[in-house]
Amino acid sequence: MAKAESTARNNVDCLNVDFMRSLVKQYSELGQWTSAFFWADAAAASSGSAVASGDDIWLLASAMLARGELHRAAHAVTSRGLHRRHLLCLGVAMRAYIAAKEPTTTLTILEECDPSLLEPRSMDQTHNRALAGVLVWQARALCSLERREAAAEALTAALRADCACYEALDLLLEQHALTPSQESELIESLPINNQMSASEAALLRTAYRERLRRYSPLPPTEPDDTIKTAVDIARSRSAEAAEARGRRLAAAGEWGEALKALDAAGPWSCAEVRAACLVELKKSAELFAFAHALVDAYPQSWTAWYAVGCYYYLIGKSEFARRYLGKACGLEPGAGCVWLAYGHSFAADNEHDQAMAAYFKASQLMPGCYLPPLYVGVECSLLNNVSMCERFMTRAAALHGNAEVGEAGEEGEAGEAGEGWERIARSVSSAHVAHEAGAAAFAAGRPAAARALWLRALAAAGPADQLSPCWAATLDALGHASRALGRPGEALRWHARALALRPARAASLAASGLCLALLGRERDAADALHAALARNPDDVVALALLDAIVDRLDAALTEEEIPQFPFPAVTLGPPPEQEANERDLTDRELSDMSMSFD
Repeated sequence: MAKAESTARNNVDCLNVDFMRSLVKQYSELGQWTSAFFWADAAAASSGSAVASGDDIWLLASAMLARGELHRAAHAVTSRGLHRRHLLCLGVAMRAYIAAKEPTTTLTILEECDPSLLEPRSMDQTHNRALAGVLVWQARALCSLERREAAAEALTAALRADCACYEALDLLLEQHALTPSQESELIESLPINNQMSASEAALLRTAYRERLRRYSPLPPTEPDDTIKTAVDIARSRSAEAAEARGRRLAAAGEWGEALKALDAAGPWSCAEVRAACLVELKKSAELFAFAHALVDAYPQSWTAWYAVGCYYYLIGKSEFARRYLGKACGLEPGAGCVWLAYGHSFAADNEHDQAMAAYFKASQLMPGCYLPPLYVGVECSLLNNVSMCERFMTRAAALHGNAEVGEAGEEGEAGEAGEGWERIARSVSSAHVAHEAGAAAFAAGRPAAARALWLRALAAAGPADQLSPCWAATLDALGHASRALGRPGEALRWHARALALRPARAASLAASGLCLALLGRERDAADALHAALARNPDDVVALALLDAIVDRLDAALTEEEIPQFPFPAVTLGPPPEQEANERDLTDRELSDMSMSFD
């Protein structure tokens, strides 16, 4: 027997195809794609039949694709007709055409496939994973052709076929293709327990739910002595969990903590979120270095040019910012955050019409995100279009709060004028939406509604003793609303809370000076206004108010220069006793004088 084995091993006419396939997989894992291509080609040519098997051609096309030979890889599959009957070969060909920026051809070869291959199989999870990959590439091709609803349906089908296909969920969430309520319903309806074991199912559900809560505040940190399960330990060490935590912290306005979480995930993770955090923290030097490193490392990535555009936006060069943001849009037309930044660059130059156009484009790309309608509502408020502002603020509040957007829009149109602000105050769950809606209501002459919205914003922002300094503007806004409602004392208390969050803030000091002046405390008001001007000498309101207070103080001092006290009665002549004594003295002097004359 041993002699027969040695004879087969030394026989040059007998090729071991299984050994060649194992070499292909090993060299692919090592990244040696030329070696993988050689042995894949040899395995396909050494198969027993005249026609190579689909698995061998799949290995060969995958090696070609990894070497960058896109059309050659697609031809290796389509020339043999394997894209019609072999699911793995179809996926490789679709990947090749997507990389070659030919989405129409990608969909064409998909239509030529046998329809039975595109049906999930309950007892064959390997087939379902290959099917999910095909559906993901179909969704990418549909997104390139601006067919986003069909892309969302393909991604949803991919998740149902293979619940572990995290890429499908990531694309759904990045594109905001579904509303938050639809996302939650999809995750809860997935047959995760049927496709994997209980422990892996628990890990996957935890990851998916945390990913869905990207706009929700983080729960309080658990103490260190809390008993943790294996899922909790794995999530605490996971880079993906750190990215999800960074996204949630950034959405809550805790930019510094978000950067720390992203650092734990790696310096290159979530480049768009990191760039946004650096913009909010006004760290232009760090953003410049980060964008420069991204461009050097990934010049074909849209996130690199997005970071460059964010840097120029931060330093106030909007024209350069739009130039590089446009380059990012060219590399990834479906990146909604790029269009949001594009709109911000126009808004910084007070070009409201162009800003609204950019925000509308972002709304088309991100139909399930509340940010585009929020920014459109802000621009409508700046243009004094109150009715449109109410509609878009209502839509933003509904999207963030998992409400039915259509019903909210209909109520906003059917309600009476001004009624929308009260409805938003009752239903809004986002602190940012409530703050911006309050600013719009105050500009529309509705201080009571603005006060209710700002109180809602503070309640959603977190406990009063744990507010971040960014909410000082909301506290000042509450002070302005209280002053407009005739409550200067209450307004002064709100401004004092704002100063506790951001000491020596010029706007808070100026507003405090106005409230003190209304309360008749001119000297304290003058001191507060002087402190405000020391922080911001160009504050026109503080200057005008200080001039008025100084004039009042000068007028008061001028009236007090001559005291208006009653003077005591003054007797011009001497008292009677003195007059008698003086008369006697005069008589004696006169007598002496007469004697001297004698």
